[in-house]
Amino acid sequence: MASVLSSRIVHNHPLIGLFVIFLAWKLCILLITLASPGPGYDTSTSLLFGHQDSRHATSGTPSFMANRWFNFVRWDAIYFTHMSEQGHVYEQEWAFGMGISTTISWVAAPGLALSHLAHWLSVRQLFALATSLHGGEELSPSLGPFYAAALHIFSPAGVFLSAPYTESLFAFLSISGFLGYVRAASHFTRDGLVPGCINMTGAAIAFGMATFVRSNGILAGIPFLLEASATAHAILRQGVSLPRVSWLASAGLGGLLVAAGMAIPQIIAYYEYCDGREPGARRPWCESIFPSIFTWVQSHYWNVGPFRYWTLSNLPLFLLAAPALWLLFYSAIDVLHDPASLVATSSKIPSRIVTTQQKRTIISLAVPQLALAVLALTSYHVQIITRISSGYPLWYLWLAAKIQGNPKRTVPIIRWMVVYALIQAGLYASFLPPA
Repeated sequence: MASVLSSRIVHNHPLIGLFVIFLAWKLCILLITLASPGPGYDTSTSLLFGHQDSRHATSGTPSFMANRWFNFVRWDAIYFTHMSEQGHVYEQEWAFGMGISTTISWVAAPGLALSHLAHWLSVRQLFALATSLHGGEELSPSLGPFYAAALHIFSPAGVFLSAPYTESLFAFLSISGFLGYVRAASHFTRDGLVPGCINMTGAAIAFGMATFVRSNGILAGIPFLLEASATAHAILRQGVSLPRVSWLASAGLGGLLVAAGMAIPQIIAYYEYCDGREPGARRPWCESIFPSIFTWVQSHYWNVGPFRYWTLSNLPLFLLAAPALWLLFYSAIDVLHDPASLVATSSKIPSRIVTTQQKRTIISLAVPQLALAVLALTSYHVQIITRISSGYPLWYLWLAAKIQGNPKRTVPIIRWMVVYALIQAGLYASFLPPA
């Protein structure tokens, strides 16, 4: 009886089913994090909140439960919490986007509330994205959208989607951008010029904000580049038309808005650290042809750069990241080889009726993910791939399609996601890697 009831909920009220799963999973993460022994050798969180208590609190030492809640403020979350309170005070804080600290300062219950809300909204957006790819609810009776959204709940990003980090907000903005992009492509295919332009602009704004939050959002410029190139080629071969020109202009505007999300923080930092200062007081990055505080800070303070992380001592971190890297590489390459399979397998739609525009749209989801995987393998601190991959929808959609096609083969992947996220929560709360 219970299985029949749950099946009916999934089919008839999928968002209710997803919300129940979301609450249960968040409760597991919450209990593990609160039950963890504490900060270990690191005292940064206690110093941060001790400073705040001295200014804002009338009581003395925080209560036991207050200390337990501090378990969510570890690693980079210490920076985000400080920036929400003080802004970008130290140069190295410019390695992190401005969006999360600005947003936290605007809400009454910062950090945790924002992260949980953004994660749930990204689950809903991923469900809508999968449904749109399958042609809408009336054409998509499959469970593909439900599976894709549920997989995002169990993302290996785990506790980073609950803590005051950028991951959940970035995922919401990024997935919203891809949703707007898919809907725009669908409207243009059906000669819906005005709604196509509106959705394309909305997608660009979402992607630009995502880039404002996390610099890897700049990869969202790839879909606009692909569309602009394809449309320009069509104009050269078939001539000028209002729909083609509008589509080209929308793609161009989209690329500019994404670039703005990266450029605005750099401009603000330039005026703060470089403009009007004497040569001796200017930071080294000010003298670059294209001055960027972000690339300087990443290189100078965190030693980020091509193959710098490829050392024997970091081999365990590469092994920890290997499952996520494999999943990102394999799913992207598989979809690039056969774009129609992403929709045809999960929706029981014959691949022959998947249009050229639909295939190009699916390719536009795969290429940014593939680029992210390459950058993570060669240039990033590789262990972060398990959390920053949470904002890229392609691998969720691919795995959901595989669940419907051959569920037994996906069981090891799902088990890894769940176990990794649960263990990670305890390690994170105790200031232990990976982070």
